[in-house]
Amino acid sequence: MRSVRFPQLPPLDALVAFEAAAEYESFARAGEELFLTASAVAYQVKKLESYLAVSLFARHGKGVSLTPKGKEFLVLVKQALKDFEENVERVRHGKLRPVRLATQHAIAQFWLQKCLGSYQHDFPEHELEITAMSTVSGQPEETDLALGYFLHDPGRRWKKLWSETLLPVSAPNYKGKDDPVFYQDMHWHDDWRFWQDKFSSIQARTRRSSLYALLLQSVLDGQGAMVGRVSLLQDYLERGELVPWPDDSVNQVESGGYYLYRSAACDDHPVANHFYEWLTAQCASR
Repeated sequence: MRSVRFPQLPPLDALVAFEAAAEYESFARAGEELFLTASAVAYQVKKLESYLAVSLFARHGKGVSLTPKGKEFLVLVKQALKDFEENVERVRHGKLRPVRLATQHAIAQFWLQKCLGSYQHDFPEHELEITAMSTVSGQPEETDLALGYFLHDPGRRWKKLWSETLLPVSAPNYKGKDDPVFYQDMHWHDDWRFWQDKFSSIQARTRRSSLYALLLQSVLDGQGAMVGRVSLLQDYLERGELVPWPDDSVNQVESGGYYLYRSAACDDHPVANHFYEWLTAQCASR
């Protein structure tokens, strides 16, 4: 039955049946999870399709599969049900869900972790959920905040925190000037372009990895050189564990920057807003 108060919304039971059927691509398996018969699930899905005036599933002998419209609608339904569930939990338990922040592995390990200790000490009641990944999309999904490196402004809802500078570095004892080995991050391609522009005459053997920490450890062990991100490696440079390569005459070059994303979900999450403002303030003096 269509809601009188919310006439544009389809029935909740139809949305739940659709999400389960889409997950299993089977009305029967969805029915097992929901304690309904397969025909009852099929009825709910048919009711939803009639309401939307679109086909969400293609029916065939082996079961069902989502149509392009069905795949598009599933993304919306999953997020809506998840948000609804989290808000119900918030009412039941009297507390906000954890703040979700997505960032890149290197940023989490070499910059963010130093900030988190201070934040959690000052605000121990605030729960944070950090997801580290190889790359951060310009349009993050299922997160409140995102922190990522971009060559150019990624657009709406992103705020630039600081610029990055690149500097070729090695361990002080690295002796590979004549036959260098270059450690390259597979996701930060501007590092490689910088290297080629700066040292076009040097033919370096390349070792590649998607994990920045692995590259860094190889360089610290004296196995090669890399284009270092000064803001992430500042502690190593100050302690003398890394030095400019091949010598002190190399200049730093600005390249891209780090941006903080604030999703629309933050509008209803005061702790997410607080953490966003706190992170922004930490970078104000950089």
